[in-house]
Amino acid sequence: MRLRFLASTVPLSLALLAAPAAAQDTTAARDSLVREIQHLQSSLDSLRATVDRQTDRLMELDERTAGGAQPQPGVAAPAAGADTGKRILQSGMGIRGKPFVKRFGAGTSIGGYVSAVFENNIDAHTSTFDQLRLVPFIYSEITDRLHFGTEIEFEHAPSVEVENGEAEGAGEIKVEFATLDYRIFESLNVRGGFILVPLGRFNLLHDDPINEFTDRPLFNDLIVHSALSQTGFGFYGTLYPSERSLLSYEAYVVNGFTSGIITSDGLRLEEGPGFSEVDNNFAKSVVGRVAFSPFLGLELGASAETGKYASADSTFTGDERMTIWVLDGTWQHGRVDLLGEYGQVHADIPAALQATGVIGTQSGYYAEGHYHFGHGVLPPKATSVFTGVVRWDHVDLARDVDGGLSERLTLGLNWRPIGDAVLKTGFQWNWETPQGVTVRGPADHRVLVSMATYF
Repeated sequence: MRLRFLASTVPLSLALLAAPAAAQDTTAARDSLVREIQHLQSSLDSLRATVDRQTDRLMELDERTAGGAQPQPGVAAPAAGADTGKRILQSGMGIRGKPFVKRFGAGTSIGGYVSAVFENNIDAHTSTFDQLRLVPFIYSEITDRLHFGTEIEFEHAPSVEVENGEAEGAGEIKVEFATLDYRIFESLNVRGGFILVPLGRFNLLHDDPINEFTDRPLFNDLIVHSALSQTGFGFYGTLYPSERSLLSYEAYVVNGFTSGIITSDGLRLEEGPGFSEVDNNFAKSVVGRVAFSPFLGLELGASAETGKYASADSTFTGDERMTIWVLDGTWQHGRVDLLGEYGQVHADIPAALQATGVIGTQSGYYAEGHYHFGHGVLPPKATSVFTGVVRWDHVDLARDVDGGLSERLTLGLNWRPIGDAVLKTGFQWNWETPQGVTVRGPADHRVLVSMATYF
């Protein structure tokens, strides 16, 4: 009888004990799903959290083996900590978000991206192929906290031929940035060198393989001229105000701009981005950006740079100041991405230059949308995707007078075999309204086909 009683009650007892465990399993599964979603965001933003955890474990191992000592036999390496679920904005990753860094990890890594384009100007009856950009990256972890990164851009397949003692060739070679970073905390890091200034999200994320359009926005081509870099020193970091939100920031003191921004065509920032060796005036400029993501998929950013841009001479007093500010936003939900930027420039212009028609205020914006579809239609089916794209660009290079407008509408269809490579097609309508004119000119039509990939 006792055996029968035990045989009947043991299963019931086990079932009662399992009920709370099942409830706990459900809660754990839900919590695990939340962490997994956050972890996927971390992966999309270049696995920053994973890299940090690996760095911490390597630091612990370094401390155990300091002075040449070997780990004790039978003592396992520190176990990986639980996933914190922390994430970081893609725009805050810099060179650490590049694919070659994710693949190779610690030490020195070399990678980059390449892009080529075919352009057909329908109205001018011209067409051309162009090796648009070849951009090598070099990244080195000098120590676990001290990192160096640089990007060197070769535009339009530069070549040099020596004829009659003179060098000839097309294209351009330039260093886009070269910075030394020291990691103190996730919320506080030091950066110095030739810095890619954080004026808008696009200037930080202008690589051809990750952007859905062949041409960069007019705002970045004609006003904030990506990639805009200046020499300076400052700080950056990431904060987590709540479980779902994060806040990233960058703030630097830089040489700023020079009076070279005043040209025969008016105010052009790309003509005077500052010296890398000396400053043309005693004053320095301050530039920074704050980006806030209240929840997964939404990022809002605000950035600005201000400072004196001229030295005292017969034209300038030396007190002339220029201020740039930019607002940007990105929203991703399901198959749809929406993003854009708006910015203004204001420069103090001496009366003598105003009399020649130089206008000191400019503005511009772009708004674009992406729709992803056709996943797996073409091989490789696991990663292949099509994207329909549309963008409207508007730039006013002389806000205080009529005209000075450049506008563009672009429609396109892209295909990505993998996330790091893309084949782009696009059709453009371009309109120009010269300064002092109130009627927009006829549209200029162009067809663009390009390809780009990280390597």
